[in-house]
Amino acid sequence: MSRNKDFREFYESSLKPDLEIIDRERRKVNTRIITIIAFTAVAISLEIILIPSEAEMLKGIIPFLTGFAGLVVTGVASKDYRKEYKNKIIARISGFLDEKLIYTPGGSVSFQDFLKSAIFSLRCDQFKGEDHFRGKIGKTDIEFSEVSAKHKNTSHNGSNQKDEYITIFKGLFIIADFNKHFKTHTLVLPDTAEKLFGKFGQTLQSVGTGKKKLVRLENPEFEKEFCVYGEDQVESRYILTPSLMERILAYRKKWDSRISLSFCDSKVYIAINMNKNLFETRLFKPLADYDFIEENLRFLILITEIVEDLNLNTRIWTKD
Repeated sequence: MSRNKDFREFYESSLKPDLEIIDRERRKVNTRIITIIAFTAVAISLEIILIPSEAEMLKGIIPFLTGFAGLVVTGVASKDYRKEYKNKIIARISGFLDEKLIYTPGGSVSFQDFLKSAIFSLRCDQFKGEDHFRGKIGKTDIEFSEVSAKHKNTSHNGSNQKDEYITIFKGLFIIADFNKHFKTHTLVLPDTAEKLFGKFGQTLQSVGTGKKKLVRLENPEFEKEFCVYGEDQVESRYILTPSLMERILAYRKKWDSRISLSFCDSKVYIAINMNKNLFETRLFKPLADYDFIEENLRFLILITEIVEDLNLNTRIWTKD
């Protein structure tokens, strides 16, 4: 019996009854949200009309604050059923895929691991994560979560200080056991410089980053997509075998997104840029919809296939 047929039966017998209960709560929440939106819109309209035009600052600030308050209240109104959806539905989809895969809705990969990867050169001043999964796929320990990381840029204009948060990463962050202890650190980053500036981009790359220097590899297609920096040229080439480079290329094409990798200690860290929020509910459409629920399973399969895609279960090395 195929996995799809198994999941269809699992959906009908185990998930659908709970989804129908959550849907009833969702419809009640929708009614409250529509009411909140209507009151907020009326309040903003009255504020724009009634606030004197000479009070220009108030005319801008107060309607903005009213709109922001309305947005916060709508979020609070939908919080309980969204939490129930994750705890009852996503957790069981995770268990269906692999009973060793543990899901924590409010959890995240650690900030320390994010920094340790050294994938991002800008300082991270704001870090948030959700939808954390941890487990073992075959012989390989793996964990991943959605992550949003921002850098605070402070500018001064006379006596005024302005703080602006710049997103340095938003997407999926994966940590997997590589079963090999690395003596040095190797980074595989998207090759944007060469794509933008051609031969001059190669010169920019060669500058390196800190102790890491540009590593030249004998795979032209890989070097078009990625630039590799390592503290030890020999070890970096030892890690990035021809087979692994081909697998990384295939994995990038599979996701069709910016992908960065870091090989450090005995782990591989993978950052996949994404704008989409995974494993979320939808407000004005039914949740008891097989295609919508199956999409969550497909994303989980896509993520966990990293173990097979990078051949991590094949123990060609042993840890020192």
